[in-house]
Amino acid sequence: MTEPVVLWWLRRDLRLDDNMALNAALTTGMKVLPVFILDPMLLKGERFSLPRLKFMLAGLAALRDELLALGSDLLVRRGDPLQVLPSLVSEFSATAVYANRDYSPYAIRRDQQMVAALAVPLHWFDDAVLHAPAETLKGDRTPYVVYSPYKRLWLTLPKMSPLQEFNGNGKFRNFSGVDIPTLPSLSDLGLPETIAVPKAGAQEAMRRLNQFTERAIFNYAVARNDLTANPFDDGASADVSSGLSPYFRFGMLSPRQAYAAALEARLVAPTTAAQDSVDTWVSELAWREFYTQILYRFPHVYNTSFRAEYERVEFRQDAHELRAWQQGETGYPVVDAAMRQMNSIGWMHNRARMIVSSFLTKDLLIYWREGDVAFMKALIDGDPAANNGGWQWAAGTGTDAQPYFRIFNPVSQSQKFDPDGAYIRRWVPELRGVPNAFIHEPWTMASPPNNYPPPIVDHKFARERTLNAFKAIKSE
Repeated sequence: MTEPVVLWWLRRDLRLDDNMALNAALTTGMKVLPVFILDPMLLKGERFSLPRLKFMLAGLAALRDELLALGSDLLVRRGDPLQVLPSLVSEFSATAVYANRDYSPYAIRRDQQMVAALAVPLHWFDDAVLHAPAETLKGDRTPYVVYSPYKRLWLTLPKMSPLQEFNGNGKFRNFSGVDIPTLPSLSDLGLPETIAVPKAGAQEAMRRLNQFTERAIFNYAVARNDLTANPFDDGASADVSSGLSPYFRFGMLSPRQAYAAALEARLVAPTTAAQDSVDTWVSELAWREFYTQILYRFPHVYNTSFRAEYERVEFRQDAHELRAWQQGETGYPVVDAAMRQMNSIGWMHNRARMIVSSFLTKDLLIYWREGDVAFMKALIDGDPAANNGGWQWAAGTGTDAQPYFRIFNPVSQSQKFDPDGAYIRRWVPELRGVPNAFIHEPWTMASPPNNYPPPIVDHKFARERTLNAFKAIKSE
């Protein structure tokens, strides 16, 4: 007779340490069987990303290595979770399933259906956030739609510490006699090869977290806007960005681990300014959870503007300009550098994300959703909630939105955050020989580089065009 087990259904929590669902499964006294289901639906959506899939597969491989060292394995199955998971419950005589919640619209629908599809209990845990959406409601039990008061509440709530050190020896099911297929590659899935991705896995995530909180976090408030060429190269660029966002995206790092590391750093911060820098980084954790609860409470934002009146803005449809923006050929060096960075390494600096988002939605007056989808296709850290929140902020259509009349000037942003043009020269090789005096506006040279395009639009003209488009809605 098959020994009964409990299933640990992995989704966006690819780690053993400080994993709430796994910890609960381990305390049942039954053997735990780790399962990951590769849902074909996620490979077909318009926001599907080859680089992000590649990074996820690398994270699964790293996790599998850890499980193999414990005498177990990772069972990866392909198919509709609503069919695969009940089948696994029957196949292995599982008595329960343990999983951590996902708050995206698709995940919520799938998980609600899963409860009805299973013949055994399905236990849920709010592992991906420090505070679940239900914990961060206003006094009248409605959700916050402005970040500042949300953050004030978020900071006052008691934070759960990371779970005690993981010890899974002898607690996972032995897979002897079970046919465990190898982890699929992109090729196995019928997909082409894509860009190189950083080293994945929980151990790498903790190494990066420790590296960041030992030094760079103390200067984060000052340096966080300096445009970073590549945070995944250990060295100078690691001093201004933690590079942890891809690891958060797949739960290779928990928010409790990050918050605890920040608290420890704050205790040894050498100055008040260094403490403030730690607090600034912690506020980024709060931003992440603010956008998570917005998507959870207002799922319509995934495809339409949070502020419904801005759906009436007469946005432009220009395939040529959209393509030029996507490929980094707008003629504005900082915009082009940022887009080429994303296309090359699957990541873009946060300040650069603001700049290119403003350029698409305000200079080109193209609907924000085009940018949201383009980012999600390219980014290894593409998170539905954070990406959507950032785009709607830039477009002026969201919750804590950048007001429509505040429009980034790509030249002044470039001058401020890449003063010597190092970021531009790294990603736009056509401009490497341009003197500093012209690096932000090469079109003003007597003889501009002939292999780099002129500006696709005049910023002053574009600014007035956008103001008029939004004012038309306001006047209604």
